[in-house]
Amino acid sequence: MSKETHPTSLGSPYNAQSTATLRSTTSQSSTNSAFTSSDRAGNTTVQPSSTDNDRSIGHGLTTILVKGNLVHSDLASGDTDDGGDNKSVSSQRVRKRDKLFGFFRPSTSTPRDNQSQSPKTSLDRFSTASTEANLHRLSIISTQYSGDIEYEVEVSSSVDIEHTVSISEVKSLASCAQPSALPAITRLDVFPQNINAPVVLIALQDFGSRIDTTPQLALCLGLLPNSVVPIDQQEDPLQILWSSTPAHLAWLGALKEDPVEQERLRWLGARMVDEFAKDASKDLTEIAEMVLIGPVLDNEHYRRLLSCTITAFDQAVLLDVDLLQGLVQLVQSAPSEALLPDDLVKILHVLRVRLQDTHQQSSVHPFHLTLAVSRLLDVMAEHKVKDLDRVEEHEPLSEVLSGLKASSDPYLMYQACYAFQALQYVPNNESPLQAVLRHSTGVVEGLVKVSAVFKLDLGAVLEGLGKLQETLGGVVEVAGSVYDGACSLMESGRGVLESMKEGLGSGQKRPWYTAVRAAYALAQAGQLKDLNVLIYEAPCRRDPLFQWGICQLLGEIASDTIWDTSVRLHAIDLLRELYMTDPLWGHDESVRTWTLNIICQLGTTTDQVVSASAHTLLKDLNQEQDTTTHLPYPLRNRLPLPATSPTLARVQNIPPLEYDLHKHKVLRLEQSRLSLYIQPFAKASLRAKDEDTFPLLEKVQEFLASESQVMLILGDSGSGKSTFNRHLEHQLWIDYKQGGPIPLFINLPAIKHPDEDMIGKQLRANNFSDDQIQEMKQRRQLILICDGYDESQQLVNLHRTNMLNQSGQWSTKMVISCRTQFLGPSYDDRFKPLPSDSYAAGLQDLFQEAVIAPFSKDQIENYVGLYVQDPQTALLFQNRAMWSAKEYMDKLTTIPNVRDLVKNPFLLTLALNALPRLVASNSNLSSMRVTRVGLYDMFVKQWLETNQVRLRMSALSKEELMAFNSLMEGDFIGCGIDYLLRLSAAIFQEQNGNPIVQYIHRHDKDSWKAAFFGTGPETKLLREASPLMRTGNQYRFVHRSMLEYLLSRIIYSLAKVDEQDFDSSSETTSPASLSSDTNGPLFQRDLLKEPSIIQFLCDRVRLDPHFEQYLRAVIDQSKTDSSATIAATNAITVLVRAGVAFHGADLRGIKVPGADLSYGQFDYAQFQGADLTGVSLSGSWLRQANLSHAQLEGVQFGELPYLKAEGPVKAFAYSPDGRMLGVAVWGEGLGISIYDTSTWERVNLITAAEYVISVAFSPDSQRIASGDWGGLVRLWDCTSGEELLTMEGHTDPIRSLAYSPCGNHIASVSDDKTVRLWDSGTGVCIFVLEGHTEWVASARFSPDGRQLISGSGDGTIRFWDSETGEPGVVLRPSLGEIHSLAISPDGRWIASGHGDGNVRLWDMVSGSPDPVLQGHTNTVMGITFSPDGQLVATSSDDCRAMLWDASTGDIISTFDGHLTYITGVAFSPDGLTIASGSGDGTVRLWEASSSPSSIAIQDQIGDSCLVTYSSNGLSVLSIDNVPGPSRYRPGVIRQGNATTGLLGSVSFEFPDPEMINCVAFSADGNQVATGCEDGSVRLWDCRTGAAGLVLNGNSGAVKIVAYSICGRWIASCDHRNVVRLWDLYDTEQQCILVGDGDNNNCINDLKFSPTGHQLAVCSEDEKGGLFDPRTRVLLTSKKLREVPILTLDYSPNGQQLALGTETSIVLWDLQSDEPGLELKVPVSSFEPMAKCATVAYSPCGQFLAQSKDYILHLWYRQLVEGDIESWSCAASLRVFSALVVSLSWNPVIPKEFITASNDRSVRVWRVSGDDGTMSVKMLWGTNLRTLCTAGVVLEGATGLSPSHQELISQRSAFDGVLPPDYEGSDDESEDDDGSDDKSEDDDGSDDESEDE
Repeated sequence: MSKETHPTSLGSPYNAQSTATLRSTTSQSSTNSAFTSSDRAGNTTVQPSSTDNDRSIGHGLTTILVKGNLVHSDLASGDTDDGGDNKSVSSQRVRKRDKLFGFFRPSTSTPRDNQSQSPKTSLDRFSTASTEANLHRLSIISTQYSGDIEYEVEVSSSVDIEHTVSISEVKSLASCAQPSALPAITRLDVFPQNINAPVVLIALQDFGSRIDTTPQLALCLGLLPNSVVPIDQQEDPLQILWSSTPAHLAWLGALKEDPVEQERLRWLGARMVDEFAKDASKDLTEIAEMVLIGPVLDNEHYRRLLSCTITAFDQAVLLDVDLLQGLVQLVQSAPSEALLPDDLVKILHVLRVRLQDTHQQSSVHPFHLTLAVSRLLDVMAEHKVKDLDRVEEHEPLSEVLSGLKASSDPYLMYQACYAFQALQYVPNNESPLQAVLRHSTGVVEGLVKVSAVFKLDLGAVLEGLGKLQETLGGVVEVAGSVYDGACSLMESGRGVLESMKEGLGSGQKRPWYTAVRAAYALAQAGQLKDLNVLIYEAPCRRDPLFQWGICQLLGEIASDTIWDTSVRLHAIDLLRELYMTDPLWGHDESVRTWTLNIICQLGTTTDQVVSASAHTLLKDLNQEQDTTTHLPYPLRNRLPLPATSPTLARVQNIPPLEYDLHKHKVLRLEQSRLSLYIQPFAKASLRAKDEDTFPLLEKVQEFLASESQVMLILGDSGSGKSTFNRHLEHQLWIDYKQGGPIPLFINLPAIKHPDEDMIGKQLRANNFSDDQIQEMKQRRQLILICDGYDESQQLVNLHRTNMLNQSGQWSTKMVISCRTQFLGPSYDDRFKPLPSDSYAAGLQDLFQEAVIAPFSKDQIENYVGLYVQDPQTALLFQNRAMWSAKEYMDKLTTIPNVRDLVKNPFLLTLALNALPRLVASNSNLSSMRVTRVGLYDMFVKQWLETNQVRLRMSALSKEELMAFNSLMEGDFIGCGIDYLLRLSAAIFQEQNGNPIVQYIHRHDKDSWKAAFFGTGPETKLLREASPLMRTGNQYRFVHRSMLEYLLSRIIYSLAKVDEQDFDSSSETTSPASLSSDTNGPLFQRDLLKEPSIIQFLCDRVRLDPHFEQYLRAVIDQSKTDSSATIAATNAITVLVRAGVAFHGADLRGIKVPGADLSYGQFDYAQFQGADLTGVSLSGSWLRQANLSHAQLEGVQFGELPYLKAEGPVKAFAYSPDGRMLGVAVWGEGLGISIYDTSTWERVNLITAAEYVISVAFSPDSQRIASGDWGGLVRLWDCTSGEELLTMEGHTDPIRSLAYSPCGNHIASVSDDKTVRLWDSGTGVCIFVLEGHTEWVASARFSPDGRQLISGSGDGTIRFWDSETGEPGVVLRPSLGEIHSLAISPDGRWIASGHGDGNVRLWDMVSGSPDPVLQGHTNTVMGITFSPDGQLVATSSDDCRAMLWDASTGDIISTFDGHLTYITGVAFSPDGLTIASGSGDGTVRLWEASSSPSSIAIQDQIGDSCLVTYSSNGLSVLSIDNVPGPSRYRPGVIRQGNATTGLLGSVSFEFPDPEMINCVAFSADGNQVATGCEDGSVRLWDCRTGAAGLVLNGNSGAVKIVAYSICGRWIASCDHRNVVRLWDLYDTEQQCILVGDGDNNNCINDLKFSPTGHQLAVCSEDEKGGLFDPRTRVLLTSKKLREVPILTLDYSPNGQQLALGTETSIVLWDLQSDEPGLELKVPVSSFEPMAKCATVAYSPCGQFLAQSKDYILHLWYRQLVEGDIESWSCAASLRVFSALVVSLSWNPVIPKEFITASNDRSVRVWRVSGDDGTMSVKMLWGTNLRTLCTAGVVLEGATGLSPSHQELISQRSAFDGVLPPDYEGSDDESEDDDGSDDKSEDDDGSDDESEDE
């Protein structure tokens, strides 16, 4: 203890109360060891520590207690102590350090000696908001002791001062303090140095484990990241809160990275509040618990805690002192922004009322209440609560406090006086310490921020107190009261009781109050040496009230066990010195009495050392403890730390649904964490365009916020449905709040019978009790994430069968996923919920759907970017350099078809895994062909190889090591594949394909499962190396498609046939050569129900010709082995779907019942005696097939026999009862034909005077209305044909009619732009509805009849009120003219057909458009919904009818067969049949249930506008069409195999197809020329796609372009019929050969001669001209006999031209001046186009092919009588459903040619036979969509229905046979063999009369 002499100065006291706060330890290792104690058991210990000079504000040194030694560790940001200067610190770091508020105080570690120097650090950057947010927060520093992580807990004064001192403005004043005029006194430095505030060590539990004590919970809550700033955006808190010990860093690092643990801690804190709120009796320990955690709660739960505490205190009948003190401490330690001024006013009101009611009683309760008021007013002053109501609160409280002056209790008087002083600061903007520091040097005005967060500068405090003393020494006017002549108590020397009585009610601000508060602030900060100085140097130290407050402060320090014993003894020593040696202390007797009372109470403490010191002091003072007046109130300024944690214990023991939910949440968050995840995009439905997408997660979030109940997520296999579901669950758990909706992930295949109690089963599997399940069912909402509906093999509506959202049942939102392939045409009924009552919203309001879209280019790039960062990727490269993301993208772009293959996440992952190995083994990437099955093969192999390496490096047991070595010896990869194949086979055999295997060893050790999931070492190693996932006791493959792939691989692996067993010259293999297992899945399982397996097998067929032969052999095996029937059915289905053609195949006697042969190719196939029961032959090519004696029961052709009308069909309609079909036939006197639908016989003909163009049946099917060309509406009796009414009014043709549902009204629309509504009983016109500006095409009534909808050529859809005629909503599509309309039976949708070939669906309620259905290429003339609304049928001028899935927009079927435009389409009332009527005079009847096209050959050419052969004849070159805005255009060049049609390496797209009008290949096939809209001719390299020369000069769009054989010349013709010649050797040289822009002389064709020395030109003016390209002169020209020349071709020797006209081919011998032979084209009774599209000579010159309309004629040349030519029509191919636009002969293979048609087919043909028995057979074809039965043989076939027999007959002939008087040539030399077609021989091998 040292003594110094200092002058006494004036000042004002500063009072504060202490609260328990957890804080970090800071100490000096050498000087503070005396102050440190620890408990090696990890219990709470006291450890105050000494410090040196202050460093930066809020910074300090970490004290780490290691085995009893104190070691410094820099806690700050690297600042060093430099002469006591303070370093700056950002407000953000202070905020982070101050995360813990209330009891969790920030620490400083710098010793506080030499405090006379003012800090230099400026904190003026600290905003008020940040300061408020950082009050009472904790800097936690860990101390490792005996292996435990411990945290120091500070107990410090809790002055909750709002503002932070701007130290740069508060300069050091020690050197300039003015000396006092009073005599000097000797200062005893009892406290030798400044130390840290007291701390308590808290042993922290292991991370994530159970928290046992409330201090631990408070500490953990204090470590949580700031909720305002996400943890990943904060600066690293380790620099501020932690030392650098690895254990500490690991703990906080784990917390930082674990949002689950953060949420668990918050949950515990919230439950503590809940438990405290419902506890009626709150004891001291429970209150202390809540006081401890209150400051570290979030604002919401803090306010709830504060509210329930206020309520409990207010409602208590008796004063609860503990609850009162807890309330005060909660207020003092409030979190940032959690405490509002209104809260303080409310609490003050409660305290004031209670004080007012109790102050007349004993002084004990008023004392505690007054003490509480004092502290509350301190807080209010610091929070600048300045709007305290004078009348309601301020004056009543002043009156109450003034009333206490009559009390004889000096202690109560002191607290009342203190409270009154605090009250004076509440209405003002200035806090007490601000008043002190505002008067210090350098602070002129404004707010000076003060806080316990930093250390007060003693010099600044003393100077400020001095200035304040001078200011307050005068008259201070407060609250309107003025007291003149008042002087300092120090000057008057009056007694404390008198001065108290004077102070109470005077309204003056007294200096002693602020001085006492400053003293408490210094004590709180641990600045005990500074406190020592303040006591001696305060300007007001002689004031008895200052002395009274100081004595109380010292007594509290001495009595508080949180302080170190040495500090407590120093406090007693200072009391001794003040009492015994200070001449200015205790002049007032009450102060001396107060001091003795404090010492006496200290003598009663349980601490023997402190008690002994107090007794010694009493003896020194000659006082006996028992004779001294005892202090009536405890020296306690805070509640003690809770010794137990009863509230926390109750929270931990809640059977707690929330706690179990939390544990489940932790588990699920861990299980659902994804390393590679790209946000998927989705489209609104399957019919939506892939580019019309939105983020799927946002859509689901919108669904969860809506009133909808079910959201269906669709996607192809591997599209990421399950991945998204796991991510969704993860996100929902992250966002989960207590009491909120509970996410529940349900793997549907893992639930047995999920159609019953699905939720309960899942919750029980997750270990929830039945009571908890019932609680959730009754009180909570669940978000069900149901994954794998397709895998669960369910066909029921799970929402309905589980009665979700029904009364008394589960409240849920359901997100359910399903593979698209699993769905049928009407799938949504499996998912739509039922409304809870009949008045609820429609089903569409409760149901939503989204379809995961294929990956876009950007998504692929993003995924690849994440993939290359994955550590697992590096394993693929082993010792090679790893690829960058750019290298991966380059490979994906270079390898053909990969980009199209990898548009879903799973296949993309497989491709990325496989690419390094694929590239390493292939030098030419552009020639690589990557298939889906190839990716799976590579994936499985790499997976096993990677895990083989992993197992080799693992620590295996002895048994496992032996098993591993055994596997290595036997080929580990092979063993792994065998394991996978056996497992997948067992899953299909034992579980019918259910992908989830549940294995519990005790129960299943003797079952089939043990072989795969048992405990044997080899089984374990293979299982761990396999692509399997495990969840608990359930196993599944990493993806469902893996199981399907493996089953397909089993089938493929069984196809082990030695190559020598195959005869290379034979297409089949003998059954004896098969080594297949008849117990395998091919023989035992119906694969038609497994489309994914069939798809894998199709890939195998394309890759391995031996597998194709194996499947053919299986088919052959069925001829003699009935056990192969299932296998043969599977095999032929796979081959047909793989695009394998069976042309000429020997299929006699095969047994393939139920096979899907839709769109198969069986040209000349032999099916004699075959079992084809139930086979689907929809769209099959059966030309010349022999089906004699075949079993055909139940066979499906996809259509019925058509009806043949007398003229073009303009309109037709089914009667509502389905018994009749009315057909309007165009023609004079024809009218309406009525057919009986049971026999399809015409039963009535209604003859009309005018041409009928529209019809409609009445609802009762008794009458039929007709609209005619003259504008009349007529009503007819269906039975008698009598005309009942005629309705006149329209002035133009009636395009459409509609009956109202009630039958009372008829609506008609006309070209006169009006809609009329008629009374069907009287014929009176009720309304004329006007508004359309063009012709009106269609009108339909809504199902309820209240609305009428019309569509017009003006592009609008208008709604009308059918009862009033008032116009309603107008829809304005962007698709142009509307030609047809339909309304769904449920009134939900409107469908509109447009002139551009598009169909659009509309929501009839909202009027919002749905995505466009694209497929037609011309005007959509007819549209209708199926009776159930699930299907849409359309018809078009493109000669096609189409069937669509209304929900998905997918095309189900395309109906080809009509030869010209289709006028309409209609469903039969039973929905089984679709009728389409056409201008070709037929009504065709299609089966609506026919299977859709199952052949998806992506690697074949098709839909071509030009086809040709390469020069070597091995390849086919095509230019395929692509859809454009107005029409199809040439867009893609492809190279295909001439034998199979499969694509080769050449394939590229033109950059701007819309600009291209015509194309021509060079003779070698290496270049292509395009004629463009801009008048240019552009050259392209077919091999690379590179652009070449651009030839400009044409005056407009180029319509024809031709290449010379030699490759030098190009000729072009533009739309003005100007022919230009270009010399490619000199492109500047061009000349005009023909025309000067005469549009009347249309040029039709250009051809170069074989030598290139001539150019032939033909035109509409019957002329043909020959030019010499070299001289550019006309050589000769010929004119035919008034017949336009449409096309031409040179003979191979260049000596003859074939000129094609509308009716014939004229052969022009170039050596002759006159045209030669004329080959007359066979004439059909129906000629839709009457156009000869092309003629072409074969290379041998013996054949001439001509396409005319939809028929291809083949002429054969013979020489008779020397050199006389004779040509005969060898064959007529009547098998096309559209114009043949291109034909080319193979230059190498004789008699082979290729055709391309506008029906999108490409076909290769070969002529066979000799001169007498010549036939044309098809080798292969693509896009064959029309049933062809030309020449089919049915002799002896059984089971074929009469209607199917008639259908085959119709499809076999075109208008019967050729006319008997037909002659092929008008030349007399052809009379012998050219006049007749060849007759059909016995075996049906000839095909001259073949039809489509």
